Amino acid sequence: MTKLEKLNVEIQKRGVLTSDELFELASEILENEEMDYRYLYTEYLQKLLKRGKIVRPRRGIYVAVDPTSETVGKDYRYIIASKIRDMYYLGFHTALELHGSAYSWFKKVTICIPHGSQFRQFEFQDSRYVSVSTLYADEGIETISRRGHQLNISNPTRTFLDCLDRPKLAGGWEEVLKSLSSLPGVKSEELLSMLESFNRKVLYRKAGYMLDILRSNPYFEGILEEVQDPLLEQTRGAPVYMDRNHPGDHNEKWNIYLIPNMERMLEGI
Repeated sequence: MTKLEKLNVEIQKRGVLTSDELFELASEILENEEMDYRYLYTEYLQKLLKRGKIVRPRRGIYVAVDPTSETVGKDYRYIIASKIRDMYYLGFHTALELHGSAYSWFKKVTICIPHGSQFRQFEFQDSRYVSVSTLYADEGIETISRRGHQLNISNPTRTFLDCLDRPKLAGGWEEVLKSLSSLPGVKSEELLSMLESFNRKVLYRKAGYMLDILRSNPYFEGILEEVQDPLLEQTRGAPVYMDRNHPGDHNEKWNIYLIPNMERMLEGI
């Protein structure tokens, strides 16, 4: 087996690699202490790219092509997203998909990153990769494994709040309401802690209203009773809007203007 073939075998095992990961892997396999990245690309990677053994969805990321189907696995979309930035989490609708609660499947993959580290969106195999600036990028994050890779995603509680806070990033209100109704794992203590960090009255009220809707849902059973008092404390004062551009009926308990056609959206929940 040639060195090129050996390198391809190892790339196939890993599936997705950054340039740095690939250079480290190649240094071990090729045993060339004086090798630099330009030499690696010219003598090896360029040949694998031309032969269709690997593809490069964007600069700095390489993906193995399945030799049996000559395609890239669809589940690689999340792994690719995890390789774009060091400080990140997969959030909003992408997190709903990974938690198994998304009502619909989206082609967009959302990577949440700190302010100032955005990247230009790109498309690869029917998926569009976009960056979203977010505060508290390290709060409410958990790690899951996919094909031997570790992915950072928002945990259920953070996903719940993120989607209520910025519903457009999760497909709009109807998608959010129907997806959150199937989201397991929201925890009351975590919820209060994150709400305190975010410190926004409208989010307290959105969370309270949503938990009220879902109080008989088995995934959310008992949560409202544990957090209702501190949430209700944040309802004092002027009313707020779930969506200021689309005001609907006023809910007195949570002192919030709902969005129009809320009852229709909630059908089946």
